[in-house]
Amino acid sequence: MKKFLLLTAAATSLSFNVMASESHTIKQSFAANNNQQLEIDFPVGSLDMTSYDGDKIEVSIRLEAQQNNSWFNSNVNLDEIALNHHTKSDTLSLKITEKDLKQYWQVKAPSSMQLDIEVGVGNVKISELANSADIEVGVGKVSIDTNEADFQSISLESGVGTTSVKGLVNAPTQHKKITRSETLYHGKGTHRIEVEVGVGDIKVQH
Repeated sequence: MKKFLLLTAAATSLSFNVMASESHTIKQSFAANNNQQLEIDFPVGSLDMTSYDGDKIEVSIRLEAQQNNSWFNSNVNLDEIALNHHTKSDTLSLKITEKDLKQYWQVKAPSSMQLDIEVGVGNVKISELANSADIEVGVGKVSIDTNEADFQSISLESGVGTTSVKGLVNAPTQHKKITRSETLYHGKGTHRIEVEVGVGDIKVQH
């Protein structure tokens, strides 16, 4: 009887681990228009984005089912999940709104596009930024490496965390109050950056 229980527990554990590691990857590309805005929205996961001198948006998203507090994962079928995308006016919107997932986005976007990013829980990393960006994260970190040494304005605000701007032409202004941190920058550049995080750190550097 004990051997049966041990075998059953081992099989259950193995099955649970297999389910927990289940993943699915979505890959798509989109043509970009001049001065178009790119919107990205998802509840939980991470975004790793690079700006480049090109005319296509390349997207790769790895999906993983989240574990819950029961013995089994949610019944979400990862293979049936699609990237919601639509173009309205001058905006391309990319979304996956299912909540029982962890989403790991890798995006390559033209530097001519303005960015509008919203993440519930997760980290956002942007490399070679040479455009305007508006980013909102509930809980997580935002790290931006810029390809420009000057911006028209930068506004960083964290409810609980730190904010910093480094390596640009002018010196930023720092404001701290208990757990809240705010960093402001004004220059003669063309683009602007605005980042707001509920809980987490924000860093912009050139």
